[in-house]
Amino acid sequence: MYFPQLSTPRQSRVTVSRFLGLDRRPRGQEGSFREMENLCADGYPTLTVRRPRGVAGSAVSPGGLTVKEGLIWVDGHTLYINGSAAGLVLSEGRKQLISMGAWLLIWPDKAYINTKDLTDFGSLENKRVTEGEVSFALCRPDGTVYSGYLAADEAPEEPEAGSLWLDTGGDETALRQYGEDGWTAVDDVCVRMNAVGIGIGFTAGDGIAVSGCRETALNGSFPLRSVEDDYVVVTALPRSLSSQSDPVTVERSVPDMDYVVESGNRLWGCKYGIVNGQAVNAIYASKLGDFKNWNCYAGLSTDSYAASRGSDGAFTGAADYLGNPLFFKENCMERVYPSASGAHQIVTVQCAGVKSGSSGSLRVVDGKLYYHSQGGVCVFDGSMPVHVSQALGEMRYHNAVAGALDGSYYLSAADENGAWHLLVLDTRQGLWYREGGVEAVGFAPWGGDLYCLTAAGQLLAMKGSGENREGPVQWLAETGELGLDAPESRYLVRLSLRLLPEADSTVRAWVSYDEGGSWQPAGSLCGAGRLRACTMHVRPRRCRQLRLRLTGQGGCRIYSLSAVYEKGSDGP
Repeated sequence: MYFPQLSTPRQSRVTVSRFLGLDRRPRGQEGSFREMENLCADGYPTLTVRRPRGVAGSAVSPGGLTVKEGLIWVDGHTLYINGSAAGLVLSEGRKQLISMGAWLLIWPDKAYINTKDLTDFGSLENKRVTEGEVSFALCRPDGTVYSGYLAADEAPEEPEAGSLWLDTGGDETALRQYGEDGWTAVDDVCVRMNAVGIGIGFTAGDGIAVSGCRETALNGSFPLRSVEDDYVVVTALPRSLSSQSDPVTVERSVPDMDYVVESGNRLWGCKYGIVNGQAVNAIYASKLGDFKNWNCYAGLSTDSYAASRGSDGAFTGAADYLGNPLFFKENCMERVYPSASGAHQIVTVQCAGVKSGSSGSLRVVDGKLYYHSQGGVCVFDGSMPVHVSQALGEMRYHNAVAGALDGSYYLSAADENGAWHLLVLDTRQGLWYREGGVEAVGFAPWGGDLYCLTAAGQLLAMKGSGENREGPVQWLAETGELGLDAPESRYLVRLSLRLLPEADSTVRAWVSYDEGGSWQPAGSLCGAGRLRACTMHVRPRRCRQLRLRLTGQGGCRIYSLSAVYEKGSDGP
């Protein structure tokens, strides 16, 4: 007797044990996810839920965040240094915070504070307008006044040795002194301007502008040779000197600039727009080692610097990279090559620049500069920028702000619909993750953690530092279409997940047979904190393709995902 022989279904198994983060392209890589929420690269190649974040502080009107031997942030008009309010009063709005030695510079306020001495703060600019009489005298650079000289077109008759004569007969005025060789010109003659309080707030070496003097030779830009509260000394030699009661203005000014960075012990900045009725498209640099002076031109290598640019469009960001100040527009980069002699050079590089509104996205990670451009995230290593965000799909983002920690690039940005995303690039693996929706004002690494000041006013420790931590993290992972990898006809029989949920955490599985149009529950489990027996099986209905969604609350690590397929008919 013969019994009928039943054929065994031909089955195959596909296992993924290396998860590749977020990939929204139509055909993502095997092991990637089309959507995710609050997952991270900490456990690569496994898939891991991010750590609960810590809450380190709050702000009513967040304006900026940086780190300088501790966290520094802006809340409204107040600057906080390690949690203590500084005496510096700021304007309302977002700030650029630039470190230079012990100093912190704040833009656009043009303010400074010494972080080693919090009583030392103020404005980079200074302006004094005299009240009452202003007198003038010829003097030496140290302010010592020349006395007893005669001003005349012709030399005095029968002069004595050491006699002084102010020669006004030539095209240029000169102070001469009589000696064995006759009348010789006195070098380095200056003018001392005397008035109550005229020198308060100035320092020798400042580049100042003087206006309001009756003698036109005393109006203009000068390097300040010496100064006291009631006088200033500048290099000049007018034809006549007479006191006046009309006000005289002495001013140290700083250019209006869009973005400012520190590089090589100078501040560098850029400006595009209309200033005092004039079109400006320029790059500036402060005097070497002196962030207050931007108009010092004494013919020295340490002088200030200014250069007009011919590239089109507004500046969109700035960074210091490999010792080069970089100033970006949307379609180019202005790369500065500083020179010790003061002969700085600027080269315009046509490339993908920083997208307008994303100036805060410029961050150096493991020696490479990352930023957000019109076409997505770019990386620059000194040659040419390259796009690295293809996995994010066709969605375009704006108003990006970024931070960096341990090889990860954190990007907070809004999408085309106005929704905010915190996207994280593991630069070492080249993988993207999404850690929720955070609108960041600024990021700052400190104490092994990355701090984020949000637009909602929270100061978050992204890795969970501190005592105040959020509750169990809600997370999600959603695949693309499973079952489209092979050309032959086959059906998905079973999905198996090997995972380790933490104690008291939950994991749920959902399936969709209509490309995410609807979701049906397919299983769940609760964490016991053990690796043993933590396998979840999902048995879908007979289908050729489906999407899998995993949701959970609390910590969890996913080790592998296996799909069992059964071969079907080759017919239609």
